Order: sequence, then C-alpha cells, then structure tokens
Amino acid sequence: MAEFSVNKGIGKPAEFKGLQSQYLFIFAGGLLAVFIVFVFMYMAGINQWICILFGAGAATTLVWFSFTLNRKYGEHGWSPIVVCADIYA
Repeated sequence: MAEFSVNKGIGKPAEFKGLQSQYLFIFAGGLLAVFIVFVFMYMAGINQWICILFGAGAATTLVWFSFTLNRKYGEHGWSPIVVCADIYA
C-alpha cells in the first residue's frame, strides 16, 4: 500500500497528473459542467446516444484543452503575457 508523508506539498502549487494551479480547477469545473449539461439533456428527453456523444466529446475536448494550456503557459498562466502587454502598451 502507498504511504504518503504529511505536508509533502508545502510551498508547492497544487498539481494532479501534471495539471498545475488554475488549469486543475478549470479541468475539474469543466468536467462538473459537462456532467450537469449531460444530466439536463437526458432529463429533457434528448436521445441518450446524443447525450453520451455530447458528454464524451465535450469531456475529451476539455481534457485536451486544459492539458494544452497547461503545457503552453505553465504554472503562472497568462500572467506573464498580460504583464508584457502592459509594459509595451
């Protein structure tokens, strides 16, 4: 069984499976939103296969998008880009 030390991540950003900081929250919130939309579509009487295809497609797109943003912008996100734009504006 795996053992985890207490307070291992003090001073480190939140990270799960490579997703860092705000992208982790975008990922989790997006999956929750996809699930809620899926449930509303199903309860509205839309064909279940359309609901399943929508849910799978939206979740796949969300996973791809959040990992792409994480890889491209890293831990600090768009903050350095906004700062550079303010300096040169």
